[in-house]
Amino acid sequence: MMTRGDSAMRLLLLEDDGEAAQRVLRALTDAGYDDVSRVTRGEDALKMAAGSAYDLIILDRMNDGMDGLEALEKLRELEVKTPVLALSNLGSTRNRIEGLDAGADDYLAKPFDGEELVARVKALLRRAVADPHPEVIVLGDLEIRVKARTVHWKGGFIDLSPKEFEILKFLAENAESVVSRQMIWNACWPEYRIPPQINVIDVNLSRLRAKLDAGVGFPIIHTVRKQGFIVHAQPSAHG
Repeated sequence: MMTRGDSAMRLLLLEDDGEAAQRVLRALTDAGYDDVSRVTRGEDALKMAAGSAYDLIILDRMNDGMDGLEALEKLRELEVKTPVLALSNLGSTRNRIEGLDAGADDYLAKPFDGEELVARVKALLRRAVADPHPEVIVLGDLEIRVKARTVHWKGGFIDLSPKEFEILKFLAENAESVVSRQMIWNACWPEYRIPPQINVIDVNLSRLRAKLDAGVGFPIIHTVRKQGFIVHAQPSAHG
C-alpha cells in the first residue's frame, strides 16, 4: 500500500464506464494504490471530495448526471485543492485547455497506457506531499538552493538562467524518476496551457546539460528513450 507518512494514500475515481474504471483500478492496484473509492456520478464525486480528505482525484469528463469538469469547477469554487487528473476521450488542444482551465492539474486523453497513468498519478502525489518550500535540495554533491535560486557542485557555483534553474529544480524534486517532456512543460511553463513546445524544452535542456556537464564533470541528466529524462548525481548511474 502506498503511504504518506503513517496514513494510506486515498484516491477518488469518477468513471461511469465499468470497463474503463476496471482498467484504471487495475493499473492503480498493481502500482500499490489500493485505497481507491469509485463513483459514477459527478454529484457523488463532488459530495465525497468536498466532505472527505483525498490525496488525489481522477475524473472522467463525461459521466452520468453532472459533467466531470462541472464537478471539478464546483470543487475549486469550494477551495478544495486536492490534485485532479482529468481523463477523457476528448483529446484536442481545446479540450485539454478546457480541462486545465476548469481546475485540473493534469489531463490524459484516452486511450492511454496504464503505466503512463500511474506515472502521472505519482507525479501529482509527489508534488502534493512534498515540502512546498524546501531551503536546499541535495543530490549527492549537487546543491540546489531554492530561496537563493542558485546551484552548486562541491561548493562551486554553476550559473543557470531562471528557466534552466526551474527545469533542474523540477528534475531534482523527482530524482530517480523518469519525467516526460509534458511533465516538464506543465511544471516549468505553467502559463502556457497548450501541448509542450518540444523545441523550447529541448533548447533549454541542452543549455542546462552543457552547463551542468562543464561544472560537474560528467552527465547528470540522462535521456530515457521514448519516455523522458532522469537525473542522477553519480557518474556510474547510467554508465
